[in-house]
This record gives sequence, C-alpha cells and structure tokens, in this order.
Amino acid sequence: MSLNKGNLHIVIVGAGLAGLACALELSKNNFSKVTILEAQDRIGGRLYSTNFGDSFLELGAQWIHGSDNALFEFLKSHELLPEELEETSFEGEGKFCTSNGKIIPIYIVEEVKKIINNAKTELEKGCYDKKSTESVFSFFSRAFKSHVMKCNNDPDIALKKALFNWCVKFESIDNACDYLNDIAVQSFTEWDECPEELYHIEFSKGSRSLLDTLASLLPRDILHLKKPVKTINWCKNLNADFSSQLFSENRSEGTFPVVLECENGEKFYADSVIVTASVGFLKENMDTFFSPSLPKNKREALQHVAFGTVNKIFLIYDEPFWHADDLGFQLVWESEVTGKCEALSLENPWIYDITGFDVLPKSSNILLGWIGGEGARLMETVDEETVGKVCSDLLRIFLKRPDIPNPSRTIRSCWHSNPYIRGSYSSRTLKYYQKDSSLHDLQHSLYSNCSSKDQWPVVLFAGEALDETSFSSAHGAFRSGLKVAEQLIKLSSEIKVNKENPYSENYVHT
Repeated sequence: MSLNKGNLHIVIVGAGLAGLACALELSKNNFSKVTILEAQDRIGGRLYSTNFGDSFLELGAQWIHGSDNALFEFLKSHELLPEELEETSFEGEGKFCTSNGKIIPIYIVEEVKKIINNAKTELEKGCYDKKSTESVFSFFSRAFKSHVMKCNNDPDIALKKALFNWCVKFESIDNACDYLNDIAVQSFTEWDECPEELYHIEFSKGSRSLLDTLASLLPRDILHLKKPVKTINWCKNLNADFSSQLFSENRSEGTFPVVLECENGEKFYADSVIVTASVGFLKENMDTFFSPSLPKNKREALQHVAFGTVNKIFLIYDEPFWHADDLGFQLVWESEVTGKCEALSLENPWIYDITGFDVLPKSSNILLGWIGGEGARLMETVDEETVGKVCSDLLRIFLKRPDIPNPSRTIRSCWHSNPYIRGSYSSRTLKYYQKDSSLHDLQHSLYSNCSSKDQWPVVLFAGEALDETSFSSAHGAFRSGLKVAEQLIKLSSEIKVNKENPYSENYVHT
C-alpha cells in the first residue's frame, strides 16, 4: 500500500521565495498538511516592494536574471513580466566623478572597465590555474597591472588606479562581500551567466505582485506570520514507537520526529521540516537553532559561504537637479582627499563604501545609491534623514554643485540589522572551494534512522545559497525550493506501507 501523502506533516521555516515555491509545489502534489512559519510580519524574505506614490521601490531583489529558469516561466504564465523584454535597467553608469570634483573622461572609464570585463569573461570561461585557488581580487589586479605596464609615462595613471579601485568596490557589492580577496575565481565560472541583453528583467508590477500571486495559490491558513522559530528539535534515531506510527493518520504529539518551538512557546510538529532561513541567520544561530546541533560538515560549509550586506539608498527630491539624459553619478575616490570631502568622510566613514547613485528610469526625481560591506552595516545605524543629508553633501562635493538640495525624503534598506536575515545574499569564498564537498554538505538533509536500512529526511534545507549555479539570485532561491519539494515528493512515492497492518511495521523503500 502506498503512503498517503496527505498524512505527512511538513513545516517550512521561512516565507521567502524558496519557502513559498516549496509550499506551492508540495500542495500541488497532494501534501495537504503543510505549514509555513514566518518570523516577520510579511512574506517575501529578501524580496520587498514598498509603495511610493503610484509606483513602488524595491528594497531587496529587483531583477530576474535571464529567461531560461523556472521563476521566469512562472512570472510569464501569470503575466507578471513587462510586455517587451529588454534592458531597461542599469547600474554603475553615467558620469564618473572624483572626490576632487572632476568628471573623468569617458574614454578612460571605458578603458578600465574593459580590463575588468575582459578578466571577468576569462573567469566565466574557466581561464585560470585549476591547480590553485586564487581570489578574484588577485586575478583582477594581475590583469590591471599587466595593462598598466604597457602604458609608459601615462599621465592618467592615477585616475586609472582610482577607477580600478571603484571597479573592485562595484564587484564587491555585486558579490555581497566585504573584500574581493575573499572570493574565489571559481565562483565566476560556476555562476550560470545568462544572456547580457536579458540580465536585468524587472517585475512589471513590483516583486510584491509575485509574492501576492504565490500566496493566492496556496491553501488557506497555510501561512503563519510573526512566528519566529526558536529551536528545531529533531530525532536522529526513531525508536519503535516512532517507526510504527510514522506517516499514520491518527498521530499523537510524541510520534513526530521533529518538534519546532517558537519564541512565544508555541510548538509545531512535523515529519519533516524544510529550513529556508538565510545563511546569515544560520551562521549567527546555528549553535542554538538546532537540537541536536548540526553535524560538523554542515557547520563548516555554512562558515565557508560568504553572506555580506548590500543596501540601497533612495534619495527622493522635489525636483531633479540632474539632466533628463543623465544615467547616474558614480563616485571615484582619488588617493588624496582634502577639505570638505576629508571632513565628511572622517565624520561618516560609511560613505566610502557607496559606489554611486543611479537615476531611476521610471522615477524622474529619485536617485538610487548602492552601498556594501562594512559601510552598509554602519549606514544602518544612522537615521534616514541624516543618511539623505550626508549623501547630498557627498554629491555636492563630487559634482561641484553646492546648489544640490537635501532630499525631501530618504528611504533605505537595513538588511544586516534584520535579525532574521543578517545580510543580503551569498557568495563563495576561497575556503569554500578548498573544501570540495561544501555544496553537498550545504544541501544535504539531516536524516533519522527508522530501521537498520531505512532513513527519512527530517531536516531539509533550501535557499539561494544552496543553488548550484544561480546562488545569490531570486531564480536560484525559487529553484532550490522546488528541488527540495521534488525530493520529498519522489521519496514519499517510493515508500510502501505493510498492507496487512500498516501501522505495526516500519515503512520500507521499494
């Protein structure tokens, strides 16, 4: 007799994209006892649209990268994509301004960008020494130094070095790390690069439209908001009582292999729990979140994945002070900083980690600033009004425009301060690749032994950091949720229960 999937109690920790995708897939396959526990008062995790006037601002993930993935297909089938798929978004473009108020000629900007882009292309093709693990910073530095050596007595060498440092900062933000010398070159090769012309696909109605659609397709009462989990108690070995009642219809609390205790003392019981919490949260809480503790290999794998902070700063002005054809203002720090710029940076050291401000295409009066690393974390400790004022001071200096006003409003993200997230997204470090089994260890479920030969996955893991080739992306999170759901669906279909007395024998795999 086949196992009745409707009797399986599944709890999903986290209502981010991975958790919602997993819950939807399980529900579509007759898993009727699925519960999602979300610590926050909203769904979405690191997808977060906030309304602004007749439009919206994306405080978290804002792009779908490429069309060859399950998330794109879901959005397309529910008419959540723009009518025309084209590159309407950009970042790191526009005027490159120095801390001494100069505009760098575009040919110099393009020359340095070309060096970095060529180096990135080499990495994506796997053109590096496979016998040793090298950092991305080291690889970029060699490419830049090789180019500089060919330019004897170059009068622009100081500007080019400053631009190289800007590129390193930009790539650090793109990889959500404090330092590019922590990130391994292999991560560029493994990332599944999509066509450049479809790299920045936007949600036609904001990421909130995706979340609302996913939630509307789930069974009623499946979502439980403001339910932070304190501890996941899981059983390594199921005794005879567990084994005889596992998956049966009539269950007592003591027969479940997983007990989740929430911060408010409420308990939830499950045959399997799927943990979709961020790597940032797991890094900070892995000593107390699981009982028994995670095995050593999984703890080490978590430690070897970087999980940095990237924040956005929206500066909203009553009227734009820039021209209609301006794309943005990128901030390039020269080696010597003096005067007002020096004073501002000493008082607000976090500003050094801002790469620049992009003009929002759909909002004529809003600039979007990008900040990463330690500066992003420091920025979160400053109130929004001060952030806006300091950013405008910065623009006045770099653009030599004392007439620039303070913004009428500032909105910024605070991903590191969020105790349930603690950062933005993952990247892969040198240590990650020095330990070949890291991805397997990250993905690997925790099993309970039901008999001498059988195991059941009681704790499973999903999230963007666990996707093999699309880590750090929204579609990677979506795919990882589907993958874990498919694992449970497949395993449950392979289980047979003793026909004669289904509740008196251990289940067996067919």
